[in-house]
Amino acid sequence: MENIDSIKTIKEIEDYLIPFLKLNTYERSLYYSLFRQTRLVNKEEIIFVISSALSSVGITDFSTRKHLRIMDKKGCIKIVEVRRDGLKIKIFLPSEISGCVVDKKENLVVINIENINFYNDSKYRKTILQRENEKCFYCLKKITNENYVLDHLVPQVENVDNSYKNIVAVCHECNSKKSGSNANDFVRKLYRDSILSLKELEERLVKIEIVKNGELKPII
Repeated sequence: MENIDSIKTIKEIEDYLIPFLKLNTYERSLYYSLFRQTRLVNKEEIIFVISSALSSVGITDFSTRKHLRIMDKKGCIKIVEVRRDGLKIKIFLPSEISGCVVDKKENLVVINIENINFYNDSKYRKTILQRENEKCFYCLKKITNENYVLDHLVPQVENVDNSYKNIVAVCHECNSKKSGSNANDFVRKLYRDSILSLKELEERLVKIEIVKNGELKPII
């Protein structure tokens, strides 16, 4: 592995990586701690002892585990292996994260759809509605930009996933009735309540799997 230009890399972390991935204070501190122990000394991976974060970064074990999982999902680190002596973690530089660093030749940022938070980022919420052809993903009722909401196929209590693989546009009624249940169970309930026909139920179950598998990307 080649030695990195540390000054340039730190500037890219501050100017690009932190705002691009919306790293909070805890995630930023953890990233710098991992960066200092790996890429700054020409290593890609580290066996990270969770308890060490309390003294080095000032974060509890529970909070450390939580934020490392979030950072893995955001793509700035990868939890390669869970071991008895700690977590084997790989760290990525800003230039290694798709869409993170501005292309100076064209002055454009290549957007990586996998990193977009479709639930919270207002710029992309409407693309989910357009992907659903302005129909409620569950009951197929017509919805518009004025009366739709976004829902999680797998509820947040089970897995916090705000990617296009888990977010769908729905009507307020379905969103309220579904509550914390998963999408498959809810569409089966719509069928039992005669809101969906058998054919529509089967189509919905297939569509759920298509979305979950990332085969139906919104246009951004």
